[in-house]
Amino acid sequence: MLRFFRSYNFTVIVTILLIGILTWLHVLGEAETILSGKYGAFMFRALNGWLAPAHGVYVCFGLFLFLLTAILMVFAKNRLRLTEKISCLPALCYVVLIGGVPEIHLFNPVLIATILLVAGFIILAEAFESERLSYNFFTVSAFISFATFFYPYMYVYMIVVWLAIALWRPGYWREWVYTILGFSLPLFIAFSWFFLVKDDVSPMGVFFDEIFTIQRIALSLSTSTIVFFVFGIVAGVVAFGNLLKYIRSQKVVIRTRYYILILIGAVTVGMTFIVPGMIPLAWYLLAFPMSLTLSAFLSNMRSERWGTVALAILFVGVIVTQAMFLSEG
Repeated sequence: MLRFFRSYNFTVIVTILLIGILTWLHVLGEAETILSGKYGAFMFRALNGWLAPAHGVYVCFGLFLFLLTAILMVFAKNRLRLTEKISCLPALCYVVLIGGVPEIHLFNPVLIATILLVAGFIILAEAFESERLSYNFFTVSAFISFATFFYPYMYVYMIVVWLAIALWRPGYWREWVYTILGFSLPLFIAFSWFFLVKDDVSPMGVFFDEIFTIQRIALSLSTSTIVFFVFGIVAGVVAFGNLLKYIRSQKVVIRTRYYILILIGAVTVGMTFIVPGMIPLAWYLLAFPMSLTLSAFLSNMRSERWGTVALAILFVGVIVTQAMFLSEG
């Protein structure tokens, strides 16, 4: 099984996409599934009223964004050469990690924010291919700012950008300025729209109140979600330990890209402690660095037999948690 998923062809991609669809079957038939407004950012909440009559559209669109994210991570791994061999393992790992938490199988703006975060990581990682002045920091900052429109608190990922500049760049002061300009550009465009077209800037005030107000929502997780979180954390720790050994033999640019992934994971975990209301939807964000880490672990396994066992354990975990979730009603 590991040999099959290690390969890179159309059949593997289709198989992974089908697995992703199967994990969402429990909600695809629920016409009353709606947007989780308590987690949504201000600008996207307007769509809740616009699409309210078509509740089933939410689930289908959420599934589409989920599968798109999985494919984008395959592109990220292969483009950035995170492992020697190209494969679709990041998509498989992401599908499994998200598939094991059926509680979050819904359409939510965090899905769009996750896509922007993955795209931003690709742009940020490419900035370290050369020590010359890079404009990528402007672009990635703009992506993070735009992601904030769809999901509050995404601006916290600017910490990753600034730490990357401070730790692994030559020290160009203009790159720091680029991050500020890039982050400000989407906000300026939004302000101009409300001021010039709508002639009312009050929505911007509501938006800033949304993103800078910590919403402490009472935590209510299903038993299946808690079980899979523990399962996923254990798998992540094992993969992380393997990663620390793997990156020692890699080039500096590859090590830097993995360090950035670790920073993204650390910031995401920190956000869940500061903003408890992010749980369990923060799993969409955390599953991104975890999937690339797990895929590196599976790619580097010398024994295909043990790799197949590891994949089988992941699949069994999804089946068990799905069954628990459905039995809980």
